[in-house]
Amino acid sequence: MTAEFLDRLFRISVPTLGHFLEDGFLPPVIRRLAGRGTVAGRARTVRVAGQDALAVNRAILGLQPGDFLVVDMCGDHGHAPLGAVTAAAIGAQGAVGVVVDGSVTDLADLKASGLSVHARGTSCLTTKRHGTTGSTSGVELEIAGVRLADGDLVVADDNGVAVLPPEVLSGVLPLAEASDAAEPDLLARIRSGEALDGLLAT
Repeated sequence: MTAEFLDRLFRISVPTLGHFLEDGFLPPVIRRLAGRGTVAGRARTVRVAGQDALAVNRAILGLQPGDFLVVDMCGDHGHAPLGAVTAAAIGAQGAVGVVVDGSVTDLADLKASGLSVHARGTSCLTTKRHGTTGSTSGVELEIAGVRLADGDLVVADDNGVAVLPPEVLSGVLPLAEASDAAEPDLLARIRSGEALDGLLAT
């Protein structure tokens, strides 16, 4: 995952990937709550069991610049593992975003953090400062029904989130770039009144 490859990912529209791929897209229940534009980074996974806030803290300490933290709440959609302090810590590590299969809190602080934050919604109920034996990091997760591995690439924007192995993204990226490059001219021709039967595939 070179800087040049990541820069190319930052320039594409996530729905364009959906023109060429069927798998790897999180369902609409996971939506963007903070952040702007397309953001891409390496998935760093953590499974949180029993409202364990310490598991997220440990995962944050292992983050590297460009990482994208992915949090599996084990079906707990009421306790938020991400708020003002954790978002600030994630940003301090140089990570670019967070996906939570559950809720987040301190929404105004998340919006001000600069992170791309994707979750099911918000909650005033949070995880607690106690550890459990069920929490673990760096493992394969299932987020809203989609399986992903630590080290996969996360690409996210206002439309949604794709989590894909690097080799899949490298194969489809040239197609997505070509599609995005052609779209402005196609839109301009449609808006100018050019006949649709010569523009739309049928």
